[in-house]
Amino acid sequence: MLMFCRAPDQAEYPSGTTNTSVDNALSFLLKTVPDFPELVKNRSVLDFGCGFGHQATAIARDYDAEVVGLDLPRPALKENWDRLLQQYPLPNLKLTTDLPAEKRFDLVYSCSSFEHFDDPAAILRMMRDRLKPEGKVVISFAEPWYSNSGSHMDGFCRLPWVNLLFSERTVMSVRSRYRSDGAVRYEDVEGGLNRMTVARFEQIIKESGMRVEWFKLWSTRGLPAVTEVPVLRELLTSACSCILSNR
Repeated sequence: MLMFCRAPDQAEYPSGTTNTSVDNALSFLLKTVPDFPELVKNRSVLDFGCGFGHQATAIARDYDAEVVGLDLPRPALKENWDRLLQQYPLPNLKLTTDLPAEKRFDLVYSCSSFEHFDDPAAILRMMRDRLKPEGKVVISFAEPWYSNSGSHMDGFCRLPWVNLLFSERTVMSVRSRYRSDGAVRYEDVEGGLNRMTVARFEQIIKESGMRVEWFKLWSTRGLPAVTEVPVLRELLTSACSCILSNR
């Protein structure tokens, strides 16, 4: 596996995360969620798993929405939140680790987070509980577990499907040369990986009791029909998106 990795002293391979700014933060949502601007414009919005806060900031800035970004109390996130709030002192933006229990929203969304949650089914229930009666849940994430980048190791390794080609022990051993969090399982890596497959995502949605207003699997490189073919739909789906509402 090391043959396919950059040298440990070299810069990270470029990725969507490392290149994210407030100005481009919404590109993935605008591409994968139909009419996303209309879903958030002048609405109350909860970004569930907001990460570094770029998307929440962009929505508050560009769409006049009341936005709360929620995530776990991690020092790196807090530092970036402080920088964003200083650069964009928006009265309609809050980035927090603690959400008041009584607050309800027109839209609750999760972007590029659903593959990281320890208990995604429980998270979806929490997202649903935060909705106003006519509210909607939006989920969009990449990459599913069996996709070519499902291991999320592409910051240092560009070989596709490393989680299928090599054992977890091998991947974690190689990863330790590039990361210092001591992870020995995919679930232990910073931010976590819950091995979210397409089938598991569909099952979680089905069991949520929510109404599916829209659902789409995005194929790798736009390949036609592969998301409809068993096995191939797992290997060649690069992103999953849906819009849900209460029945």
